[in-house]
Amino acid sequence: MFPGGNERPAWLERKAAFLTAGYLPLYVALDWLTFIHPITGVNITPWNPQTAVAVALLTWRPRHWWLVWLGALGAALILENPLGWAAASASAAGLTLGYAATAAALSHWLGSRPAMRTRRQFLLFLLIVTLGGLALTLFQLVALASTGALDPEHLLPAISSGWIGYAVGLLVMLPLMLLLVTRDLRRATRAMLKTTEWWLIVLAAVGGTVAVFEQPAEEFKYFYVLLVPVVWAAARFGLPGAVWCAVLAQLLVILSVQVATSPPLTVFELQMLVAALAATSLLLGTTVQEREEVERKLRESMRMAAAGDMAAALAHELNQPLAAMSTYARASQLLAERLGPAGAPLSDVAGKLVSEASRASETVKRLRNFFREHATELELVDSASWLQELLQSQDAHASALAVRLSWSLDPQLPQLWLDRVQIAIVLRNLVGNAIDAAVGSREASVHVDARVAPGNVTVSVVDSGAGLTEDEVATVFENRRSTKPEGMGIGLGMCRSIVEAHGGTLWAEAGPGGRFGFTLPAGAGAAHA
Repeated sequence: MFPGGNERPAWLERKAAFLTAGYLPLYVALDWLTFIHPITGVNITPWNPQTAVAVALLTWRPRHWWLVWLGALGAALILENPLGWAAASASAAGLTLGYAATAAALSHWLGSRPAMRTRRQFLLFLLIVTLGGLALTLFQLVALASTGALDPEHLLPAISSGWIGYAVGLLVMLPLMLLLVTRDLRRATRAMLKTTEWWLIVLAAVGGTVAVFEQPAEEFKYFYVLLVPVVWAAARFGLPGAVWCAVLAQLLVILSVQVATSPPLTVFELQMLVAALAATSLLLGTTVQEREEVERKLRESMRMAAAGDMAAALAHELNQPLAAMSTYARASQLLAERLGPAGAPLSDVAGKLVSEASRASETVKRLRNFFREHATELELVDSASWLQELLQSQDAHASALAVRLSWSLDPQLPQLWLDRVQIAIVLRNLVGNAIDAAVGSREASVHVDARVAPGNVTVSVVDSGAGLTEDEVATVFENRRSTKPEGMGIGLGMCRSIVEAHGGTLWAEAGPGGRFGFTLPAGAGAAHA
């Protein structure tokens, strides 16, 4: 699920918009640069990295099929031995259909934001790109045959060359496209590029390629030498290392084939070896990534268990004092009522003290139940009035710190199934952090927005503070220590666990001004009861 529910976050929209703007020149340039050993009459080549760009665009923006068709048409008309308008248009239509089918399969089996973080996801990806390469080849050839531009003598070479070329193009380049729009993988890539070890891997890949292609013939016999840098990168850096090293190996092979003027048969065999190399790299990378994710979840479980023990201890120690406080406050309220009108202010204060003591006791109890048993006590809540009440309770805190707290609530907010106490903790945490971050900033302010999105309710909190960098966003949910002297140490990570237990998502965005938000499913909460 995307932050914000079914809507894509702003950062992904920006990436998709950038890809859309540069799609045509990028597609044509890649096709032109890899126009090597084409099959006569159909212009199918064994090198097709541009296929990944087309499939990636249709995965994110399926309605842009017309742009994909224009790119395929432009490439067909610009390259050597053009097919002519009719054949080029048919070829572009066949490719577009194949691209769309592959993108639809990726979205269906791996989600609208495809990922390869587990071995199962990788195997599904491998199956999809293999069948996608075949579909691209067959759709293109059928389209060409419909115009009479396909010579039967070229059919089998075109199928074999096109299948492996399209499949390898997807296998090598599509993971790179997916990585570039995934925040944590981009961050891991930047960290990787800053290490000396990565550049040693690059040197090893270049040196291995030179050693392989120094042989005047049958150079594919020594191709296993390139396994060393690929395995090294995947084992050391996980999925980012695997993806980038596979791309590097592909580029080095293309360059070497051009320089060595290898015959087409050797190019085909080398492409098969590149496919095996890329598959090995990605399998190892996803295995490392999956292991790291399991370790992260284990650490999270251990922290949750420790938090549960702490909450249980707090509940045990605080229940009696809170009960006594509530009793004394209630007694004070009764005494104040006997004083008549003169005791009304004291009665009001005592009543608020009773209410706050009860709230504190219930909060500790619910946190203990959640952290120890992952339990939630769902109830149907009028989200508009509930949010209004919560935000009004934070207004005094904001005013005391000279911060302007404002909010806008969608009038169409539905009733929600949620644990009133647990979600209140999340919202108070976000708003309280935002108020503290806004203190001292120019026009210190915090704005809370609640709106209805398809299938859920999205609540966002934006402050006028310094905001977070991408590196800070990556760790903000992992920090379990409060930086404030008066902090309770609940932390954003535990808030995220609470929201996820309700079937929602809690996220942060980098940029000027703090930007946090969470979603809650509308109508789906009952399933968790």
